[in-house]
Amino acid sequence: MEDMWLWNSIATRKRSPSDGFLENGLTLLKGHLQSRSYRVKVIDWQKNQFYRKLCPTALLKLNRACTRLIFFLGKRNRTSAKAFFPVFLTVQNAVVFFQHRRMKRHLRQLAEDVVKSGIKVFGVKVWYGEAFTWADQLAREIIKKDPSVLIVAGGFHVTLYEKDFLKHSSFDLGVISEGEIPLEIILSIARKHAEHWDKEAVCRDILLRVQSGELKNLLYRQNGAIHLTPKYTPRGEEKSYPLYDEGTREDKLAIHLVLDSLGCPWGKCNFCVHPHFYARHYPRPVEHIVGEMEHMIQEGIGLFKFAGSETPPDFGKKIAQQLLDRQLQVQYSMGCRPIRGIAGSEARYAEVVEAFAVMLRSGLRAIFMGGESGNDIINEHVMRKGVNRADILTTVRAYREAQQKVGVQAYVSLALIYPSPLTAGISLEQVFRDNITLVEEMQPDSVIVSPCMPFKNSQWYKRAEEFDFHIPHDFIERVMTYEYVLYKPLSLWPSFGNARVGNLDFQGWLSECERLRREIELRDIPTDLTDEYILMAEAAGYRGKESMKRFKRDTLIDLVSSDYRNIDRITAAVNRLSLELSRENKHR
Repeated sequence: MEDMWLWNSIATRKRSPSDGFLENGLTLLKGHLQSRSYRVKVIDWQKNQFYRKLCPTALLKLNRACTRLIFFLGKRNRTSAKAFFPVFLTVQNAVVFFQHRRMKRHLRQLAEDVVKSGIKVFGVKVWYGEAFTWADQLAREIIKKDPSVLIVAGGFHVTLYEKDFLKHSSFDLGVISEGEIPLEIILSIARKHAEHWDKEAVCRDILLRVQSGELKNLLYRQNGAIHLTPKYTPRGEEKSYPLYDEGTREDKLAIHLVLDSLGCPWGKCNFCVHPHFYARHYPRPVEHIVGEMEHMIQEGIGLFKFAGSETPPDFGKKIAQQLLDRQLQVQYSMGCRPIRGIAGSEARYAEVVEAFAVMLRSGLRAIFMGGESGNDIINEHVMRKGVNRADILTTVRAYREAQQKVGVQAYVSLALIYPSPLTAGISLEQVFRDNITLVEEMQPDSVIVSPCMPFKNSQWYKRAEEFDFHIPHDFIERVMTYEYVLYKPLSLWPSFGNARVGNLDFQGWLSECERLRREIELRDIPTDLTDEYILMAEAAGYRGKESMKRFKRDTLIDLVSSDYRNIDRITAAVNRLSLELSRENKHR
């Protein structure tokens, strides 16, 4: 019997085209724990075949037809679109009804399977929004059927909300940030009690390890209060390789997320939560990163997404050079921050061009760049981005020059936050115009426009009054369960109570965000395509601006309709290329 089951929480419908990526987080935990002789089973429902089980096929076909019609009418005849919208909404609600009813049935069955198996430690990787709601329902189902099961939560949601996570959920424990060592200690205690299982005794032993200072990164309850232990310093060189098996590979996108670093080299942005997660930047040793990629190549995977918050060009060049030295045939995408001060240094510019050139030769095909704002005052005082407009434009110019030098087509996706809080003397309209002129000068391959949000533990949240945010008393509980999907039309986002920034209520936030998106699209630039979406699109044969717009249209119809036939086709094409790339390395 396994020592632990790990379940990947999901919503009842896909949020993005990349939802089917290989689940590297849980399989990494499995790889680490099994190297320590613990038996782990990973349960991952985030697959097209599972989503199809949640709604009758005939209803999905009807929903797809309605979705295509509402999109068509929205572009051609807005009056007809408004008239048809109640029909569209009725069909959508019918789909949601079946999805929720069937999801509850699957959760009850999983809880029953947990009890029948005799497993005593059950872990959940918790995502935001609806996935968090279902994860908590599963925890309650398991507790109802067998209160002796120890239920542990981990993942981004737990790390961000910490004590609030346990306050608003039924989990026994939460693991924040890196989970390998805490879970190893918890399983060692559980194994000691396996023959005469007593959950209270297990929890007492866990508390003793907390008190000794050995067990860190842990959320726990004691005497009616919720506590958080200190964090431990992550060590990238100790990361295990993810351990995929047939159950975690089947019906997934064969793109591996390789962790190149933890934290952020800048770590000072007011809107960002990375400084809360990690005190500084922790790059993994280059040989470990490339070693993991080589291992995945042997598993039939040749497409990669660097999962660090950003990969500085100098560090990316070192990784790329090892890929070239080992003659590995791969393709990958990554995040890349604008280079501070590059606009004023010809020497630095030349270094960045060369770094990008080496990366492009090694398989780089897309980057994601956070520009945040085209207004330098907003970026300096509101965002605290640490770069200016000239830095953004010059970094992209270096990337484009490297493409010409190497003769490789690659893409750049620019991220903007709009609307944003304002500062003295700067109007919203001025920020809007500066964003547009930045996009016009830069000519990115896509722009992601996100509405501002004061997430917990960001400076925007901690200093909300200073940034003119009004945060209602129920904000944390609302945002934990809020289903925000940047790829989805903002008109379909649910309401968010009486949160405000400046004079804008939440619907005003969304309206302004949509206004900027529309203006960018009028300039023939696609919106909402991140680097991993572009990597997928290219792998599936969507090349060039018009094809990228078609990729977004094809996948958006799938996401709104819950009928994933285009994403199925894209998944098959991506997986063929990933396998072909891996096979090109067989003789090496």
